[in-house]
Amino acid sequence: MNFITTNIRLPEDEYLKLKAEAANKRKSLAAVIRDKITTDKDLSQTEIENIMADLDRIAKRNSKKLKGWNSLQALREIRDEN
Repeated sequence: MNFITTNIRLPEDEYLKLKAEAANKRKSLAAVIRDKITTDKDLSQTEIENIMADLDRIAKRNSKKLKGWNSLQALREIRDEN
């Protein structure tokens, strides 16, 4: 695999979290970042179920705060503005 070197800017707190994760996993910072941005990861059924459960909890929490808000209407308004 050929690698290309690039520079990115990260908020300091995110950088420190990534550095700590790299140290804990005994990996380089670059390896941790590559792992996070790789899109071809195979998720186990348990991981998928956990993600879906998290999304369901978030949706329920949001629905309590957004009663009466019509997301479809909002999307149409955004679309029609342009």
